Amino acid sequence: MVRSIVIAAFSDVHGPRHLQYLKNSIAIIEQADLVLVAGDIVDKGAPQHCRLVMDVVRSVYKGPVYAIFGNEEYDEIEKELRSICSEVLWLKDELVSLEVKGISLSIIGTRGILDEPTAWQRRNIPNIKAIYERRLKTIVNLLVEAKKRSRYTILLTHYAPICSTLNGERPSIWTQMGSRRLTEAILRYQPELVIHGHAHNSAKTFTQLGLTKVYNVALPPVKRVTSIELPIEIGLEKFF
Repeated sequence: MVRSIVIAAFSDVHGPRHLQYLKNSIAIIEQADLVLVAGDIVDKGAPQHCRLVMDVVRSVYKGPVYAIFGNEEYDEIEKELRSICSEVLWLKDELVSLEVKGISLSIIGTRGILDEPTAWQRRNIPNIKAIYERRLKTIVNLLVEAKKRSRYTILLTHYAPICSTLNGERPSIWTQMGSRRLTEAILRYQPELVIHGHAHNSAKTFTQLGLTKVYNVALPPVKRVTSIELPIEIGLEKFF
């Protein structure tokens, strides 16, 4: 007997800019056991637009929603976002463990890291390189902990691991969109699933890093919410 955990995942709504893609995905959201949002819910730090996005989700789905902050959810609006969309379970370099259909999951939520900070980040975020160094160590520690806790580990990150889901973006800026160091950590610790956003021009939105399935769920390239099924085969312990 095979059952599935159905995850509806999306990012980069940049509400209200790409809200129609979300509205067109109502049937996908409605069928989900779990909704994961990989950042950039709002556009250019406008926290009120979070409500536009969540109202669409909540029109058909009443279960848990886990989200992370993207590069346009600036640090200074995080508190307001948590207030406006208080039903969202916001993860900031954190691990949460839960059960879905009787199966244990660990979700690691993080904005992620870049190998090369952008010019804007270098101007506006003091010590950004040190922040990324600390965050990578945190992610690695959480990957280790998640493997101890749960059957499945999901890494939810806004920035991408550097891999083929960045195809379509200019290779010269991949280090400012993602991280090879994160790729190395994924290959070493093998979470079952990595979900990211940020890559609007991605020509390939799914790949594998070893045994890890990697999805770019940004709405601009996918144009719909991504539905991901984790098969639960009775008597077996691995997802494949």
